[in-house]
Amino acid sequence: MKSGGVMAGQILNYGSVIASGKTKDIVVNGNNPSTVFMQFRDDITAGDGAKHDVVEGKAMLDWQVNKNIFELLARKGVPTHYINSPMAMVALVHRLQTKINLEVVSRRVATGSILQRDSSVTEGDYYKKVTVEFYYKDDGLHDPKLDDAHIEALIANKKNGWWWVKMKEINHQVFAVLESAFAHFGIQLVDFKLEYGIVHNEILLIDEITGGSFRLWPFAEGVTALNGTNGNVMDQLNPKGRLDKDIYRHGGSLD
Repeated sequence: MKSGGVMAGQILNYGSVIASGKTKDIVVNGNNPSTVFMQFRDDITAGDGAKHDVVEGKAMLDWQVNKNIFELLARKGVPTHYINSPMAMVALVHRLQTKINLEVVSRRVATGSILQRDSSVTEGDYYKKVTVEFYYKDDGLHDPKLDDAHIEALIANKKNGWWWVKMKEINHQVFAVLESAFAHFGIQLVDFKLEYGIVHNEILLIDEITGGSFRLWPFAEGVTALNGTNGNVMDQLNPKGRLDKDIYRHGGSLD
């Protein structure tokens, strides 16, 4: 979606904070009530908020990553809530008509929670077709996964079935764009989680895309692209060189 919004260099007219999440605040735009500001903070959390620290400079890094990714996605035609970044650590976005209370996860390489949920999966298993899974967003319930058969029934039988189809399509589109982009730097996009909302009856990619949104593993020495012919690609990657929030989840230094 396009909007006049606030251009870089203009004076921002901040209103009240209408929502405060784990890592950012949502602030009213006094110049245009159909948009809001996302103000990034230095907080970092894991374990549904059970682990929490403040890392100086994280807000600036998250803002830069989010800005670069959403501007890349805009150039690729992905529908998002992002308008622009009028100043450091602030993004201007469309105000939502409805927030869809789901996390939509896609995977190229198996790791993380799927290993505990499915005993038939081995870390490093390669998905030739990127997966799409839906999780109900609720920290108290630890974001339970929605059953695949139930999702297919919703798509087939409910009037809002198009929501689910559109979210799956966007997840696939975004994964293709970001996987290609990171590969230019010798890095594999392993998986990510995205969120969605509705503005003027249109499904849009929302929230932020930062180091807490995805897993990034460098290619192993000499590897320039994954070869999933044998079904597992662990020997083609360097998970110890990871560049994502798992460093924090696994107890790495805050530095």
